Formats: sequence, C-alpha cells, structure tokens
Amino acid sequence: MSETSGPAPALVGASAWRRSLRLGLVIAVLVAEFAFVMWTYHLDDVVGERRVHVAQAQALRSTLQAGVDPRVVDGEIDDAVTALLADDAPGAPAIAEAARGDLGSPAGLAAFASAVQDTSDLVAAQQRSRDWLVRAIIFGLFLVVCAGWFAWFGRLAGRHRAVQAELTRHEMRVVGERRLQALVRNSVDVIAVLEPDSTTSFISPSVSVVLGRTPDEVVGQRFVDLVMPEDRVLLARLLARTEGDEQALSLRMPHPDGRLLSVEGTLKDLQDDPAVLGWVLTVRDVTEKRALEQDLAHQAFHDALTGLANRQLFADRLGHAMQRREETRTPLSLLFVDLDDFKLVNDSLGHHVGDQILVVVAQRIEAVLGSGDTAARLGGDEFAILLDGSDVTEASLVAQRLLAAFEHPVAVGEELHRVRASIGLATVARGAETDPHLMRNADVARYDAKDRGKGGVAIYDPHMHTRALEQLQMRIDLADAITHGQLLLHFQPTVSLATQTVSGFEALVRWQHPERGIVPPLDFIPLAEESGLIVSLGAWVLREACRAGACMQHEGEGPTMAVNVAVHQLSDPGFRTSVIEALDASGLPADRLVLEITESVLLDGDADGGVSVLSDLRELGVRVAIDDFGTGYSSLAQLSLLPVDVLKVDKSFIDRLGGAAADSSLVDAILAMCDALDLVSVAEGVEDADQARWLRDHHASLGQGFLWSRPVVLQEALDLLHDGVRTIDQVDVGPVAVTS
Repeated sequence: MSETSGPAPALVGASAWRRSLRLGLVIAVLVAEFAFVMWTYHLDDVVGERRVHVAQAQALRSTLQAGVDPRVVDGEIDDAVTALLADDAPGAPAIAEAARGDLGSPAGLAAFASAVQDTSDLVAAQQRSRDWLVRAIIFGLFLVVCAGWFAWFGRLAGRHRAVQAELTRHEMRVVGERRLQALVRNSVDVIAVLEPDSTTSFISPSVSVVLGRTPDEVVGQRFVDLVMPEDRVLLARLLARTEGDEQALSLRMPHPDGRLLSVEGTLKDLQDDPAVLGWVLTVRDVTEKRALEQDLAHQAFHDALTGLANRQLFADRLGHAMQRREETRTPLSLLFVDLDDFKLVNDSLGHHVGDQILVVVAQRIEAVLGSGDTAARLGGDEFAILLDGSDVTEASLVAQRLLAAFEHPVAVGEELHRVRASIGLATVARGAETDPHLMRNADVARYDAKDRGKGGVAIYDPHMHTRALEQLQMRIDLADAITHGQLLLHFQPTVSLATQTVSGFEALVRWQHPERGIVPPLDFIPLAEESGLIVSLGAWVLREACRAGACMQHEGEGPTMAVNVAVHQLSDPGFRTSVIEALDASGLPADRLVLEITESVLLDGDADGGVSVLSDLRELGVRVAIDDFGTGYSSLAQLSLLPVDVLKVDKSFIDRLGGAAADSSLVDAILAMCDALDLVSVAEGVEDADQARWLRDHHASLGQGFLWSRPVVLQEALDLLHDGVRTIDQVDVGPVAVTS
C-alpha cells in the first residue's frame, strides 16, 4: 500500500506548481497587454499639446495681422513660444527667432507668420504619422488577437476531438466487452479459465450443452477430474509448461448420460493478463466428427458390401507381414478364393441376389479363420486370405474347411443357391526366402484350380507360373491373330437324312499359328471367352461365314450357314447390329443364316436380353438353333417360349444309339418333341450308317458328322455342294442291332 501512495504528494505538488506558473503567465500577459494599451492610448499626447500650442501661435499671428499692437500681446507671444520650445515642437526655434524681431513691421510680421505656418505644417505631419502608427498597432493587435483566437479555438477543437475520441474508444471497449461476453455466453465451444492446478475459475454456459454439466458444477472443480484418466497426464503436462504459445489438445471426457465425448481445442497461458489471470481452455465437441472420420477410414480400407478388408488394406497387411518375416523367417501363406460361375448368378438372378450371396460367403470365410488372419474382398467374386504363421499343411486345412463351408446352400429369400469356389494356395516355408510375388502365385494357382474342373484347391508350384505365362502369350497371340489374318474357317456339311443332299454348313474357326501350326479350338476358344476376345473373334467368324454362305447361293437358292454364338456375344449391345451389317455386306439372305446358341446360354445367361435380341433377328428372317441339346436342363415349357427354329441333338446321345433301349428311347423322345414344337431336328456327331438309318427311320430331319464329311476348307465345301456327299447306302457297314 505504501508503494502505491508514496508518489502521490510529489505528483500533487508538481501539478500545483504547474497551475501557479500557468496563472502567473496569464497575469503577466494581462499586465503587459494593459500597459501596451495605455501606451498606445497616450502615444499622440505630445503631438496633441504641440497642436494646441501651435494653435495659440496661429491665433496670435491672426491678431497681429489684424493690426493689434505687438506690445499688447507680447506676453502671450512669449508664453506660446516658450511652450513650443518646451514641447520641442519642430520649427519652434524659428518662431522664437521671428518673435524677437520687429513684429510691428510688415517684414517682421511676415517672418513670424511664415514660421508659425511652417511649425503648424510640421506638427500636422507628425500627427498624421502618429495616426498611421496607431492604425498599424491596432491592425497588428487585431491580427494577434485573431491568431490567438484561432489558436485557442483550434486547441479547444483538438481537446474536443480528443475527448470525443476517448469517449468513442471507451464506448468501443464497452461494446467489445459486451460482444465478447455475448460470444462467450452463446459460443458453441466451451471456454474455461483454469488455474495452474486446473481448478476452474470461470466456464461459459455452453458447458451445459457440450459436457452436460452446469457452470456451478464445474467452477471450483479441477478440470483434470472431468477427463478420462488416460488423458489427465496430458492436460497436467500442458498446464505445467511455461511457454505462452497456444497449444492444441485433444481429450476424451465422459458425459453424465454415459456417452464418451471426444473434444479438441486449444490451451493458452494468459496468467500475466490482468483481465484473465489464468489458462484459457477452449474445447468443442468433435465426437460425431471423429466417428465420421473413423467411418471414412473404415470405408477407405474395407469393402462396403461385405465389411472385409479391401485390396488396399490387404496389400498393406501383406507388406507388413513380409517385412516381419524378413526377421522371423516364420511361414506365411496366402489363399486366393474365386467363386465358380458367379457371373451366371448375377446375370440370371440379378446383382441384388449376388450381393446377398457374397455377404454370406464373407461371413463363412470369417467364421473359418483365426483372429490373426486377414480376409479381403478384392473385387467381384474374388477373395484373398492372409494366413500369417501358417505353413502349407495348415493353409491346406483352412482351404478345405472353406470348401466345406461353401457346401451348404445359401438361402436368399425362399430360394437356396449352391456356391462353389476354386482356391489357389501359395506359401513361403519356414526359413525360406520371402517371395515378393506371393499374391501373384496364389492367383496363378487359383487359375490352375479352375482348369482342373473348379470347386477345388491348387497349391502353387513354379510350373504353374510357366503355364500361366504361356496362357498369357497365347492370349496376346490370339489378339494378334484376329487382326493379322491368322484365322480361317472350315465348313462341315449338314445333310438331309431323307434326300441325302447337303442342306447347309456349319462354320468352324481354326487358328493358323505362325509357330504352333493349327491350334485346336478347345485350346483357344475358352481362352477367348475368358479374356473377352470372343466378341471380336465371333464378329470375324460371323462376317467371314456370311461371305462364304453368300458365294454358295445360286439363283436365290442355296445351303444355310450356321454360326456359333457365345454368351458374351449375345449379351453385347452391338450384336444385333453386327449381324445385320454382316448380312448387308455379304448379300447373304437372312433366312440362310442360322445362329447356334448352346442350351446353357439361354437358360443360365441373361435370358431376357438374349431372347429379345434373337426375337428381333428372327423377325428379319434369321433362324436360331439350340446346339448340344440335352446337356442342359430345359423343359418343354421353356422351349415353347424361346425363339428357336432348329434343335441339334448332342453327340453324346447319338453315340448311345444301338445300345440300351432307354438310350434310343431318349433320342426318340427328343425327335418327337421337335415334331410337336415344329422344330427342325439335327443329329450331331453321326459317324456310322446304322446311326444315320435309325435317325432317318425315326424322322430326324438333318444329320451332321464324320459319316459324311469332316470340316473342310471353303473350296472343298463348294465341291461337296456341287458333287454331293456319299449316301447311307454307299457306306459299307455291318448290321447294328437297334431298338426302337
């Protein structure tokens, strides 16, 4: 208290001294001004007395000039001269000199009158000079007064502006403080002032909304007691720091309703600020934000449909597993799971059914795996499984358990769907070098499992990779073959069993490889279907077959030309257009073109789309045949709804003719069904005359097989068309027992 009151007397004395000095200066200025005014006022007093005395002298001159005796006014003249001399009037000595002369004589009087007149003129000049001086002084005083007035007014205006500015600043401070208080009261964030031990000395009302506590509950309580125990050390450490910089922090705080809140904000040391005197903590609720970030992170690394890890997360975990293995040399295995024929499920039942099946498959995969294993959906119907620490034996057992889990049908609504999978297994044995291509190896093994008939497990060996490279090279070569003229067509005739004449040809594609020679269709057609090249390959076959069929026509008549159509072609949006363009470009009549579709394509593929396209083409005259009939599961009701003109009985049934009665009866039933549905029947794979006779006797329409001709090039086909094929009776065969 003494420290604050000590300087007060000195300050008061200094202020009183300044006031006394200011008062003394004001009095001195006033006295000086009064003296100056008095001096100015009496400035022309001497000149005035001179003018009076000159006037007396002029009066005496006039008297003398009037003829008065100088002796009468002699005394008065002496008084006037004496007064002028006393006033030091200009010309006074001349008047005195003239007065001593003979004033009674005209000359003396004239000299006196002239001296008086000169003195009068000089005094008048002095009077005018004093008048100008007074005017100048008055004007100068006016300027000084004006300047003083303006200076005083400017100072007064300056003080007024300073007072106004101070009032404005004060008002702005008040408004700012009120605004700050309003912002604090209505802020969504919680603003608190903490003491060094985290005791809360102030907290904003928003604490009720954010933390679920009233300000009265929190004020006086240590803030660290409101956060989760795991975060208390962090808050205490921040409060112990001496830096004044703002520090970001993130805390977890339990809500009274049981929820766990995530809050983030800043902490700033304002202990030296007299308006605060503490740490200012500002926090906001980011619970929903953190949940959203976690959801986004989960979505970024997990499959949205199944919830399994996605390709990015799986690759990351595989990379970490390989890094760990560089040090531990523990075994590491990877399974690549691919659902067999799953595209048919999506195409026939819809993607919504396929998605439900994928979800169940993912659940079954997770049920089989251990807690340390990672399952991922890589896309479509492909899954990958990382078995960290499992050798080939353990991984094989996991693969078998997966196949067993898939054996149970998947229920979607009221329907049951069977799921099969092909699994490729690649592993790195204990102590062996880590193979950076582990995932590729498992994928190669998966392809090998499919090639073996699907629904099984294949363990990778280096030979698989060699075969995979060969398949890849074959795929590249096939793409080149389509564009570089390495493909050619062979034609196998279709013979009327009744007339033994050629009624048509089936176009069969061959690949003339520059290094391998003729590549069989079974070696490259599946590869084309798998790679998607079947669409461009099929388009080439269609164009060339139509050209060949057109050159076989004669005077509006000629054989039909049958072309096989794959499921990928039928589902291609441009298929209908490509058929029409091939017919237009070649000139082949539409009713001479037969499109052969396998039974499974219409039943298991995109049936609605395929039926629609085939129906459109039939309206143009194109005929449709079902190839390999009997190998699928079509019914009489289904056949009656399909846009079909020709039914080709599969070779497997023709081969059994002449055997058990049931086998022949089955073919007989198919032929009868063709008659009932008004379909043309074609027997495939006829190789001996007895089969042909049986088919003819049972009213089969057409036959096709080695009995008449193998597939031949175009010129030989033209020769067959011109010369004909050998008849049944020309074939020398022994009798075969055939039951009807």
